[in-house]
Amino acid sequence: MDEQRKPEETLGGREDNAFESEGGKSGEIRYKLDQRSRIRGGILQFLTLLLAVVLTSAVTATLVTRRIAEDTLVIDNGGNFAQMLKKSLESFEASFYDRQKLRDIYEDVALSVVGVANSREAFDGISYDNVWSGVVMNTEGYILVPYSVVAKEGTPVYIRSDRDSGNIREAEVIGRDMATDTAVVRVQGVNLRPPRFSDSSTVKVAQSVAAIGNPFGDRARGTLTFGVISTINKMISTLTEDNREIKIYAMETDALVNRGTNGGVLVNMNGEVIGINSFSLSQDFNGGFGAVITSNEARSIARALINSGEILIPFMGVFGNLITDTDNNFTGYYIQRVTPEGTADRAGLRPTDIILSIDGVPVQTATTVDEYVKTKQVGDVVIIQYRRSSAVMETEATLFGTVVD
Repeated sequence: MDEQRKPEETLGGREDNAFESEGGKSGEIRYKLDQRSRIRGGILQFLTLLLAVVLTSAVTATLVTRRIAEDTLVIDNGGNFAQMLKKSLESFEASFYDRQKLRDIYEDVALSVVGVANSREAFDGISYDNVWSGVVMNTEGYILVPYSVVAKEGTPVYIRSDRDSGNIREAEVIGRDMATDTAVVRVQGVNLRPPRFSDSSTVKVAQSVAAIGNPFGDRARGTLTFGVISTINKMISTLTEDNREIKIYAMETDALVNRGTNGGVLVNMNGEVIGINSFSLSQDFNGGFGAVITSNEARSIARALINSGEILIPFMGVFGNLITDTDNNFTGYYIQRVTPEGTADRAGLRPTDIILSIDGVPVQTATTVDEYVKTKQVGDVVIIQYRRSSAVMETEATLFGTVVD
């Protein structure tokens, strides 16, 4: 009996040892498997999350793209891509500006913009090289034109207008001003109407504008460009024919000022003139933008030329910049240079003085002094308050004029 049990014990012992040994190895394997499973599970979770993010982004992008497409593209049922593209562009343009409004403005304003040339034949040509636009200034037939029209003495000037049934008439030269690239001519016996002018001092940067020209005197062949105001109150120092320095104020716009709009008008979205387009000043001073003489400046020039054939305007004769002193709480026009024998020089002002006000009008912009002086006449007396070092002083100044010819 005992002998028979020994093999069983021995066998049982072997089985137990084998189990223990295998059990040890199995636990080791299970541990490794569990570790790998955790790693694989982590990777799987990461990949699942990544896939979810990608799918969510794709769905979002698809929805946004579809929404944009629905907003910007007009789908053509016939599947015509060219038609679809055309409609899409028209939809975009319509949302950017009102083309019908621009057409209405052009049709109205172009009647007050005439064609100007040095020969009758130029109006029948196709080149812009020998034609300009002119702006009717009043019902008496006075027209503001670019200086280049009358640059050569004795050269005839012809006018053509839609309001005159396209008739070509010779004009009389009234006066000219090389420095501001302007001149005034006159035709009589024609029913001309000036456009509506706006106060250019109210113009703001980024305001929508349109440049209009009618160099052939035919609205069907006129020009309109659209843009915004880029810069206001840009001071331009320029020379008269006898090399005297004066300054004029201009605006800049990204509306194209070229030969087609040269001498024409810049209007706001109410169809009111805020400036006169100058291709010459654009080439000389603008740095890539269209230069426009402000409507206030242009009307002042036109009045002077109409009244005397030359421009005699009150002129302060100071050059400088606007400054603000926060420590002493004042703003003023800092004088860097004074024109000899000018108004400021005769009144005793000198470089480094700071003009604080004129006739009680505080200096708030770089153009305050010049704009105010232009409302006066030569010979008028104004009171100038200024700062010299730390002292505030006042002086009376008699306005002297400068002839711009």
